[in-house]
Amino acid sequence: MIFYGINISNLLKYDILLSDPPPYFDFLSIKNTIQQYDFIVLLDENILFDQQKIRESIEFMIKNDFDQFLLNNSQTTFLEIMEYDYYKRIVKSNRIFKNLTNEDLKQKNQQNDYKPFQCTLQPSIIQTKNFILPDFFLKINPHIENLYWEELVKNGFKIFSKNSKKLDLEIIEEPIFSIDLTIKNNITIITGYLNINIKRSSKSNTANQTYDYIEKSRATLQIPQYIVIYCSEDIIQHVTKIREEFGLLNITKIIKITLEDNLYMVDKLDKIRENVAKNNPPYDIPEYILAVNSRYRYIQNAIENNYFNTNYFAWVDFSLSHIVDMPPNKIIEPKSHDKVRIGWIARYTDNQIVGNHYFLGGGVFSGHKEIMKELIKIHHIEFVRLTEMGYNINDDKLLYIIMEQNPYLFDTYFSYYNNLFIRL
Repeated sequence: MIFYGINISNLLKYDILLSDPPPYFDFLSIKNTIQQYDFIVLLDENILFDQQKIRESIEFMIKNDFDQFLLNNSQTTFLEIMEYDYYKRIVKSNRIFKNLTNEDLKQKNQQNDYKPFQCTLQPSIIQTKNFILPDFFLKINPHIENLYWEELVKNGFKIFSKNSKKLDLEIIEEPIFSIDLTIKNNITIITGYLNINIKRSSKSNTANQTYDYIEKSRATLQIPQYIVIYCSEDIIQHVTKIREEFGLLNITKIIKITLEDNLYMVDKLDKIRENVAKNNPPYDIPEYILAVNSRYRYIQNAIENNYFNTNYFAWVDFSLSHIVDMPPNKIIEPKSHDKVRIGWIARYTDNQIVGNHYFLGGGVFSGHKEIMKELIKIHHIEFVRLTEMGYNINDDKLLYIIMEQNPYLFDTYFSYYNNLFIRL
């Protein structure tokens, strides 16, 4: 991404404000610089700076009082946003969509009431007087861009895009971002086990499925990457022994947690006990629901402290191997810098894998530290909202609801449960 600053006094004179930023930055860090100019020109590496065409476009904006002029050479279609109450369909949802690109959104099984947001951070010319919203951190991520531009439009921000293709700007065949794939040393694995001192019953549809959390943790604990382990005091010796056995203790951080201090939303335990009474086992155990959702606190703590100074983070369930294949020495590679990478549980139907389940594989997911923080924030908002409505569902279904409302937050892949780790 490259920013050019331009003043009306001399439309052919410009200064480069920011060139080749890292995948994440916030506009507040360059707010004062931006506001020295009348216009800011944002280009990615697909569009060249053409002084004459930029000048003509700015003159058009001034004449017609537009705040933004899109320099659009993509196939993206901008549609109006339509919001509705997703929570009326918590138990059953008949909307199935794959959310990787706008083209996918149009081609898959969409209902008429789902449309993508109107605006993203497209290459464009923008009047700086309306560009900055106070205290709003705009990261380079389509989900956050949507929120930012939606607020601008609500406040009367006027966008011109109908004839933008007339600019016919030259296209360069280069990727917008080069993702940092120095894999092994740039991602921290996070896992955790909080002993709630309650024996978890089998799931209602898998009555014979029994396993020992501690025994099944071995595969997670031998991942040969940086790892932060949040665990009850009674298993610290267990996790230490396994990491030491595989020569991994020097890239390990173990943090003791307790029920009193680390059980998520423990102050709402009575309300949650009432809510889960209608759930199927084991999701009728309030402490179990809260222990599972405590993972987002662990992720937040690991990101804030960044014990190994990495840009990417991944959650892996402590006993993931009870249902997921975890080959020895398999490392997690960050596939996407701007979205949370997570599996959408699917089945093989009519000779194709179809995402026909309304839940995501919350046992293992990864992402850049900034977008993981966005997921943590949204998760807490939605968990609280559901609690107040009388529902506390399992984490996989809650993640699906979050995805329905925030499709650009996720990079999903269809998968059976057993392939979630391999395909991440």
